[in-house]
Amino acid sequence: MIPPVRRASLLLVIAGLTACGSGGPPQIPDAGGKQVAAVSLLRWPAKGGKPALYRFPTLEPAIWDARDTVPALRGVVGVHLDQRQAFALTTKEGVVALDLESGRSRPFLAGVSAADAGPDGTIYSVASDKTLSATSGRLPTPFPGKLPAIPTALIGSGSDQVVALVPGDSGLIVARLGQPQRREPFPTAHVAHTMWGDLVAGATPDEIVLFEPGASRPRRTLDVGGKPSAMAFSSSGHRLYVTVEGDDDIQRFDRYSLGRLGTIGLPDPAIDMRADPLGRFLLVRPAAGDSVWVVDAVKGEFFGSWNTSWKADLPAIAGGRWLLVREGADVVAYDLFDAEFSVSGKIRGGAADLWQVLDWAPRSEPRTTVEPGDSAQAPGPDAPAAVTVYVQLSSSQNPAWAQELADKLKSQGLPASVIRPERQDQFYRVVLGPYRSREAADSAGTRLGQPYFLYLPEDR
Repeated sequence: MIPPVRRASLLLVIAGLTACGSGGPPQIPDAGGKQVAAVSLLRWPAKGGKPALYRFPTLEPAIWDARDTVPALRGVVGVHLDQRQAFALTTKEGVVALDLESGRSRPFLAGVSAADAGPDGTIYSVASDKTLSATSGRLPTPFPGKLPAIPTALIGSGSDQVVALVPGDSGLIVARLGQPQRREPFPTAHVAHTMWGDLVAGATPDEIVLFEPGASRPRRTLDVGGKPSAMAFSSSGHRLYVTVEGDDDIQRFDRYSLGRLGTIGLPDPAIDMRADPLGRFLLVRPAAGDSVWVVDAVKGEFFGSWNTSWKADLPAIAGGRWLLVREGADVVAYDLFDAEFSVSGKIRGGAADLWQVLDWAPRSEPRTTVEPGDSAQAPGPDAPAAVTVYVQLSSSQNPAWAQELADKLKSQGLPASVIRPERQDQFYRVVLGPYRSREAADSAGTRLGQPYFLYLPEDR
């Protein structure tokens, strides 16, 4: 490991939002008042064989056994936490499903050239004849028409809509069940999208093109002062992070106003970037060398550098805390909350296989416990009058999107709701609460492990 240039202290992330589905929050309180992390690491054997499961923080084998073998694989597709199923793409144009509860695997889809999972676990797939389908249960539902080419990416929105990126002039295709396809000119060389697929960004040599499928005026452009080299949205979708070719910093933009919010310094220029699903970190790929930089997106600070390759599955952040990287023939986990960034676990000989972080752990597996942060105490008799405070996680001018996000959060046991705007030019706010003090709301927001804002209705 290259010694990090900074060792900033971190707030302990002890609760998080799942990135896919509503299979329960990845961290829940136990009887002792601590927090319990249900997170594990799934190993897909690239050359075929039995999958394996590992627990955090040690990466020791979990109390779980695969009962079947899977064929040779070429990529991880995603996970449907509600159905407790994980999916991978085989080398022979098929998708295999692994039942996480039983350890059984089975062929899921055949004749598939491309596949990806939406935020709710729906599997979007393209057959060899270019037919696009959505599968949430057993049978795929085809979208009308056929795509002009096999897509380079599929972006699901957690509904009956999917965006396909294909080579050529009509680079972006919006497909909805029961409706004709909508084609848009769009750059597909460098693309980023929000977790819920409601905004897609593509880089041209001069600017960034943003496309919002559900908006009345879906297309906007953003001048970043040069040729964009990497982009990533924050987990909440509020922020767009951009690097420019030749520059050694990350520019931050507000997703709604497109206003510039400042920069984060990097050691050198970067060519790729991905966000931690819990919102704390950014993983950045430098333009030169095989390594990954970790950036604290909340504090706006460069955090450290590790030698590793950059692939679709790794490097990754697990549980908002552990950095997973390939080192030589092994897979290694580093504890980002440790002052020395110590190795918490290692899987020898794992670098050749495919890896998937799951916000799930077997019922028989003891959860990883971490100490909670400071919580608000009950007010005394001389305490000031209580106020109504919310933890704001998102704001959008799309009411359907806001309500869908709130419903997802509520299904995970969180006190989520949508505060509707008083005026047409205001936003729909997705919030947690209400809380009776700023301290209580801030404590709840800190435990989320992602960016948040305190919102008081009287401030409207």
